[in-house]
Amino acid sequence: MKTYARLFAFALVAQPLVGSAQNDDCAGALAIACGQSIDGNTDSAAVDTVPFFCGTGIEAAGIWYTFTGDGGYMNATTCNANGYDTRLNVYSGSCGSLTCVGGNDDAQFCDLASTVTFLTSNGATYYILVQGYDGETGDFTLTLNCTACPVAQNVVVSPANTEAFIDWTSLLPGDFSVEYGPAGFAIGTGSIASGTIGTDGPPVNITGLADSTDYDYYITLDCGGGNVSLASGPYTFATLELPPPVNAFCTDAVIIACGDSLDGTTVNSIVTPAPECGSANVNTAGVWYTFVGNGQEVTLSTCGNTNFDSKIGVYLGACTGLVCVAGNDDGPNCPGNSSITTFVSVLGVQYLVLVHGYNGATGNFTLIMTCEAPCSPSLANDECSAATVLATQPIGQCAPVVATLVCAYASPLPNPGCDPYENVNDAWFMFNTGSEASHTIITTLGDAATLNLALYTACAEPQFIQCFTDSVGPFNFTGLDLNTDYLVRIWNGGGTEAGDFTICDEAAMFDGIAESAGARVRVHPVPAQDELFVAGLVSSDAVLSITDLAGRVIARMDVTRSELLRLDVSGLSPGTYVLVTVEADVTTAVRFVIER
Repeated sequence: MKTYARLFAFALVAQPLVGSAQNDDCAGALAIACGQSIDGNTDSAAVDTVPFFCGTGIEAAGIWYTFTGDGGYMNATTCNANGYDTRLNVYSGSCGSLTCVGGNDDAQFCDLASTVTFLTSNGATYYILVQGYDGETGDFTLTLNCTACPVAQNVVVSPANTEAFIDWTSLLPGDFSVEYGPAGFAIGTGSIASGTIGTDGPPVNITGLADSTDYDYYITLDCGGGNVSLASGPYTFATLELPPPVNAFCTDAVIIACGDSLDGTTVNSIVTPAPECGSANVNTAGVWYTFVGNGQEVTLSTCGNTNFDSKIGVYLGACTGLVCVAGNDDGPNCPGNSSITTFVSVLGVQYLVLVHGYNGATGNFTLIMTCEAPCSPSLANDECSAATVLATQPIGQCAPVVATLVCAYASPLPNPGCDPYENVNDAWFMFNTGSEASHTIITTLGDAATLNLALYTACAEPQFIQCFTDSVGPFNFTGLDLNTDYLVRIWNGGGTEAGDFTICDEAAMFDGIAESAGARVRVHPVPAQDELFVAGLVSSDAVLSITDLAGRVIARMDVTRSELLRLDVSGLSPGTYVLVTVEADVTTAVRFVIER
């Protein structure tokens, strides 16, 4: 723990704990076992200071539960047993050092309740935080299910008038069975579509349905060795009255080419499962197009050519294994929240384009495809994996790196939470925390119109931590993991907004001048302004003094801990001083300078 000490006046204020429940904090977590259901209430709980984002953010007061893993899959859920909009976060480790396992806000068909399924390690301790959306609190029942064959996850259905595509994800390989029939049918009396996962589905295409009809279906998974999941469901859908557009399904994508302007409609189409792609997450009906890359910069646009709030997603791969390339919800200066996205295509690679809508919006559009030579010179750090390394500088000694967003293209990563709708044309940077958990990123505008910044974990599985929009540094990040790489994402909308900027990373690096031979105590920054960091103390009963060069004592204090100290020296006049420390009758002296 770091200590903040004021040499001239200081006070310690104890903050009372809020909440009456025994399990209001992690240390008091209640035990829950496989197959057990426990009622809870978060009305009198406090908001928890844990890793901010774990599958979902922490926005409300919560209470804690704990269990021990058995090496199998576990499912924590409040599904259909909640009196408010719940959220779940699951962690491993210890209360003082929690590691995110997963989280969920709204599980499908669960009435704003939450479900998290995950693989446990035998003997490992896990913690479940039950909290709420946007400050909500209330009653709930938490159930912990343990199984060797977890149920289908992320179930989605895309119905047309006489057919439907049913999609899901499976945590284990094996076989599947989809039983379907008219709404309300009894399990065992419906029609069956079955096969092997990865060969026969998902998705599964069910045909021969009646239009304008309500159907139910259940999914059962067979993981082998006699391990069969519970039948998840019933899931419900209604077939359409009229046939959808000809390119409603990915497999029926319409060909588009450079220079084409194709009229289309999403009216009476279907919602097709697809990965989140930039700002273009998929939750509304859309239609599909396809083309083969020519190595040029490709722009796909409905900008100013829709009568609804559109989105565009561009993908690689087969219809059953889509991989995001680029996507956009609201294009820069595009009327009516229409869309535009630009990327560099790969020669000979087939692309799939989904034009869809925001929050249920459907309508008519014109999709325009243009091609031209790629922007040059290409941006070396346009991808997270090619991030520019920032050398950490001492506080107050920023050595700015000149960088640019010119020739930055849209990223396939989901948009940061603070900028969910716009184009994100980005450049990436990386720093390592080393021995300091607090770092300051300083940015300045060159000819870039605006800058936005977000902090992420390492590239392999980028996890959003925090972001800022329409601002320049300094940006202060505290509580970071030591000796860990972090990614900084800088972006704007591209086009006329793109331009140059500078960036650097500062942290408390110690470089004081020792007055005593072999002195282990170090101070930073030198020169200092209002704060001075002290490290190297090993005793919890040290005495610190600040003297001038004549040896006159200006300030004195006792130290009750030996961790990193932060001293308030804002009351000192500019000049040179000596920090004198006494530990177990061993005296050391380190000189430092105040400049303003």
